[in-house]
Amino acid sequence: MGVRVIRKKVKSAIGRSNLPGVNYTLNPYTGCSHGCVYCYARLYCPKEIGENWGEVVVVKENIVEVLAKELRNKRKEGRLMLSTITDPYQPLEGKERLTRRILQILVNSGHKVSIQTKSNLVLRDLDLLVRSREITDVGFTVTTLDERLAGMIEPNAPPPHKRVRALERLRDEGIRTWIFFGPVLPEVDEGEVMEIAEIAKATESALFYDKFRVKGFMKTGIEGEIAEMARKTDWKVLAGKIQEICNRLGVKAIPAFGRI
Repeated sequence: MGVRVIRKKVKSAIGRSNLPGVNYTLNPYTGCSHGCVYCYARLYCPKEIGENWGEVVVVKENIVEVLAKELRNKRKEGRLMLSTITDPYQPLEGKERLTRRILQILVNSGHKVSIQTKSNLVLRDLDLLVRSREITDVGFTVTTLDERLAGMIEPNAPPPHKRVRALERLRDEGIRTWIFFGPVLPEVDEGEVMEIAEIAKATESALFYDKFRVKGFMKTGIEGEIAEMARKTDWKVLAGKIQEICNRLGVKAIPAFGRI
C-alpha cells in the first residue's frame, strides 16, 4: 500500500524538549512511513495519522523557511534533535530533502545537532556531517539484528545490516555515533545483546537502551504478542543483563530517558 502524502504549512519549526540532554526538537514530517508496529509516536499525531500508522505522512512544506526566520529572530542555545516523533530520513526525504536543508541551516548557524534514524539515507548528507563533526552526532535505532523479525516489526524501515554499515561508515569519517537499543524486545537473548554491544564497542558508540512500553493500541498481531510477553518480563532483570554485558565489554550503557 502506498503512502498518502498531505502537505501542510506550519507556523513554527522548533519545539522545546523534555528529553535528557536535548533542549529542542525539530520534526520535518508528521507521521512515519516506516510503520513500526510498536511506535508510540502515533499517540502524539492527529487521529488520521495515528489510526493509519505508516500510511499517512504530513510534509511540512514551509518548515525550512520558518526555521530560518526563527533563527534570525533568536538563536536557540543548546542541543537540538532531529527528530522525536518521526524519522527525519524516512523514504519521503529522498525526494523532499527537508532534513538536508534543515541540517544545512543548523550547521551553518553552529547549532549542536543530534540525529536519530533507522535509515542509511543519512549517508547522503555525509558532506554536511563531516564538515560539522564537532557539533553533530548520529544515532541509529537497532531493535533487533534478526532481519526476518525486523521485517515484521519495522516493515518499511531499512534492514538492520544497512543501519550497522551506515553506523560504521559515519564512525570511519570521525562522526560521533550512538545506538538506541529499543524498545528492547522481551524475548531478546544474551547472544543478541552481546552482538549489539560489540557493534557499539567497535564503533566507539554509546548504547542507550529502553524497555518495551506496552500501549493501548497493542492488542492484536505481532505487537499484541510482544506486549503480552512484555507484561510477563521483569524489565529490571533484563536491564541488568544489558548493563552487565556492556560493562564487561567496556561499552557505555545508558538507560534512555534517564531511568530504568
